[in-house]
Amino acid sequence: MRALALVLAPLLPPLAYLAPLFLPWLRRLSPGAQGLLAVYLASLILPALWAPEPLALPLALGRGLYVLGLVGAGVALAWNRSPSQALAPLGLGLFILYISAFAASYLAFGDQVVQERLVHPFHNSPGLGFMGAMGVFLALYLRYPWPFRLLLGLLGSAVLLLSGSRGGLLALVLGGGAGLLFRGRAAWALGVVLTLLFLAANLETPVTGRFFQTHLSGREGLWLRAYEVFQAHPWTGVGPYVFGDYLKGTLFPGCFLFPFLEARGLACPEWLRPWGGLWTFAHNHLLQALGEGGVPGALGLLLLVGGFLAGALGDGLLFSLLVAFLAMGMTDNPFSVPSPFRGEIFFLLGGMALARRGGEALGGRALALAGGVALLWALPLFYLATRPVPPAPVLRYAALSPYGGILRLEGEEGYAVQVWLCQGWRCQRLGWEWKGDAPVAFRLPQSLPPGTYRVRILLFREHRLAQRPLYLWEGEVVR
Repeated sequence: MRALALVLAPLLPPLAYLAPLFLPWLRRLSPGAQGLLAVYLASLILPALWAPEPLALPLALGRGLYVLGLVGAGVALAWNRSPSQALAPLGLGLFILYISAFAASYLAFGDQVVQERLVHPFHNSPGLGFMGAMGVFLALYLRYPWPFRLLLGLLGSAVLLLSGSRGGLLALVLGGGAGLLFRGRAAWALGVVLTLLFLAANLETPVTGRFFQTHLSGREGLWLRAYEVFQAHPWTGVGPYVFGDYLKGTLFPGCFLFPFLEARGLACPEWLRPWGGLWTFAHNHLLQALGEGGVPGALGLLLLVGGFLAGALGDGLLFSLLVAFLAMGMTDNPFSVPSPFRGEIFFLLGGMALARRGGEALGGRALALAGGVALLWALPLFYLATRPVPPAPVLRYAALSPYGGILRLEGEEGYAVQVWLCQGWRCQRLGWEWKGDAPVAFRLPQSLPPGTYRVRILLFREHRLAQRPLYLWEGEVVR
């Protein structure tokens, strides 16, 4: 029954909501592992007691029960069997998922499918690419019958390639590199990476060309916004899930659906728009944890992750998959839950790891690994912080009205301008980007309720691998 659930869960994600039924399995873990889980639960609940959002505490309790239930399900899956045996059914579920992604993409785009990123009814393209990388790892490590093993590896590679997911490729690179510590089949994973890059360079399509782009696709503005929220609430955050309400509109519209649904002409209904922040994330797990639970919440998550890694030491597949999740956590949130049965896999893996070597969960190895993960997630932020600041353009004029505004900058070329509209701590992005060396004209949404709003003008200039945001100007309008 547990194996069947692992096959069906990628296709029927709500099955994961049964995870709290596995909480009793946590009693089979060692005291050290149970203590680690208790620390994580406390890091969720205690900051939520003083968080500014009234829903923070019930949402923190809900996340804690769900995560611990997933860990318990991982313990149940791995009990009296190896992680490889426990994870084998997942390969079949991923195989069917890949087939459905190709079918859905053709249904959405028709003959133009080769020009578009691969989509799925309940996965976005980066997440789908990560699921492709996961299939590659399973095909390399598990002893499936060779025809299925070959098909799973080829389809997983194709899904990663055609999704254009740079985060998925990063997960495959770092996960494969981590597996080299145990002399497993990780070298083959790195060979797959080189093959995919070769194919991407020679296919010359808009999708595969993404693997050679170095911009952050707007994440720099999202990171800045998330850090500002953390600065305002450094010890409590604002609470799980409600943090997204502070971020929505910064990178994507305030409410959005999966790309497949939007490609089919579906949009958020009015009743769903107020809840659009529930699936808006910081695209960096460190910033996400700091915004949701402040410093205590981030430390609790890092300790949990360190314990998972310590428990997985010695098992190439388990360790590689965990590191793959953490690698993508630099630029996305691959194990935020609930999800379309993507993030849930991370906590299942963690439960398997604690079941293997739970007694070491609070040892020095776990602390050292937690520190390493913190540095990994902070790398993009360190890079942005250490880039030399270029000279900012000069603001020549700016005019605001209750209906819109116009501004003009003069300075070096290469700048991009973003315009944000904020009320309190909630902001939305107006349009996408304007060139810094041309007039910027924008309209305010007609549906704005009466009130006082701040218009924020943010400037970005590209560097070698990232963009450093330069705050320049803000003004006030009254509707």
